[in-house]
Amino acid sequence: MSFYPASANIFMVAARKKTARNDLLNAVLGFGPFWRAVAGLEFPSPLPLFLLLSGGPDSVGLALALHDFAKLAADPPKNGLRELLPAALKRTEYEVARKYFSRPRSVSLALLHLNHSLRPSAEEEELWVKDFAKRRGIRCECETQNVAGYARLHHTSVEDAGRVIRYAMLQRKLEADQTALGFTAHTMDDNAESVLYALAQRAGIAGMLGIAPELHGHVLRPFLHLRKQTILAELKRRRQKYVTDETNLVPDRPRTFLRHKVVPKLLELNPKFLENTLATCKNLQGYDQLICWALDSVTKLAAAEDIQWRRRLLLPLLPPVGWHAFAPAGWGEEISGSLPVILFHLLHMFGATLNWSAAAKLADAVAGSYSYRAKAGRGVAVEHHPPSGLVFVVQHGEPTSYELRDASLALGPQKLEIEQLQGEMVRELLAALAKTERHVSFADVTGGFSDPVKPNVVYEAVFSADTPQPLKLRPARRGDRIQLPGGEGHAKLSDVFVNAKVPHSLRSHWPVLADANDEILWLPGLLRGGAARVPKRARNGLKLSWEIGQ
Repeated sequence: MSFYPASANIFMVAARKKTARNDLLNAVLGFGPFWRAVAGLEFPSPLPLFLLLSGGPDSVGLALALHDFAKLAADPPKNGLRELLPAALKRTEYEVARKYFSRPRSVSLALLHLNHSLRPSAEEEELWVKDFAKRRGIRCECETQNVAGYARLHHTSVEDAGRVIRYAMLQRKLEADQTALGFTAHTMDDNAESVLYALAQRAGIAGMLGIAPELHGHVLRPFLHLRKQTILAELKRRRQKYVTDETNLVPDRPRTFLRHKVVPKLLELNPKFLENTLATCKNLQGYDQLICWALDSVTKLAAAEDIQWRRRLLLPLLPPVGWHAFAPAGWGEEISGSLPVILFHLLHMFGATLNWSAAAKLADAVAGSYSYRAKAGRGVAVEHHPPSGLVFVVQHGEPTSYELRDASLALGPQKLEIEQLQGEMVRELLAALAKTERHVSFADVTGGFSDPVKPNVVYEAVFSADTPQPLKLRPARRGDRIQLPGGEGHAKLSDVFVNAKVPHSLRSHWPVLADANDEILWLPGLLRGGAARVPKRARNGLKLSWEIGQ
């Protein structure tokens, strides 16, 4: 590590007389998140700082500012601290800074540079960065990566690929030393470009929040309140050179187009455009916190509803499948205008990913009480089901088929049992099913949760003991038909699902029980077919029980 000796006071003479001119150092000293992070780390000595350095003016300026900070920490002023620290600091942050400068402290600064191998000048830039660090006695680590190859492999732009790799470099350092702080040199100009780009991409409020001043409390951006022209002026005053990326000068990419064509026009419209954008982002951050609180409340409501619906709608379904349900129509008219935003975020909690447009269509379906279905990720479907008023989120895979050669089949919390009945037991079960056969009902289920929840539910059916075996358990197929209970005629399974109001996204996993000849006998919870009927005076029979536990 590189340490700064207490005798390094060249900067101090100018600093004690007047620090206002050094806008770069002032940006660091007046950055509240920095002091909060230092306090949270309990004033480590030395304080490890890592800066992502491209060699451009912004990162070079921040390197100089952190270098000056390290010298200031090694030889803090004995008087005039209040004049040294910017007035932007809050009282608690000022007290942390005062405590930090109460005695000499060591700071370890390291520069991290990525050689992206994208331009012929990349090697020269790396050499320049190394020379810049060597002249100031700063530790420098360079890493060469094939950014273009990473972009192709992950189907992303080279800009995004470079960003991912750079942050990965920084993150490795922060994970290796839990007392370390990372820095990036994003400016007020970068923030405005980011907001404009998000606006063009319909990124939602998250994009309109701009660049965060800090990430997870350990990656800090103290230059967000500085204009690039301020940094350039300070570098010019110091006669400090920097690397110029020629690709940033050509407006042929979205961000460079915004930088060179759009932002200058907006500055002509209002010279305070950059400051106003930053202030708007800060205001929106307050609204974002309020929105997060509201979303958290709605999420808890939906999660509670989901548990209740799955306890009441104990559905016989073939694995692998999982489902969730909630009833947004009953949440009140006051949130109807915000329902697209709520659904967009809420569905992510249930493992579904809808874009903004699809979330708006789902919200319209809820408000208008009409059906809507959409894919929401691999193997995930979202459906609004008007008969129940529920929104279903269904995660499914390819359902499995089974041959039933044993007396029971366990399917997770479900169990299918086969039992031979004889004598009076056959007639008693037939009479009981005729009066109280249990069926799944998807209609009018939104009446509340006052009824007690039963620990389990059992669907039962009885068929002739002469039914061809082994029985088969499988999912429904296109064109499947079932003999009607009266024994006359057949019905398509698709019509059975429609009449029973089964959500479309659950139908492919509804169990179909067939005999050895593939004659469909039973749809548990929906319909007991007319095939293999049991005569009223039968002395034996075949009982099927589908039990679902909590």
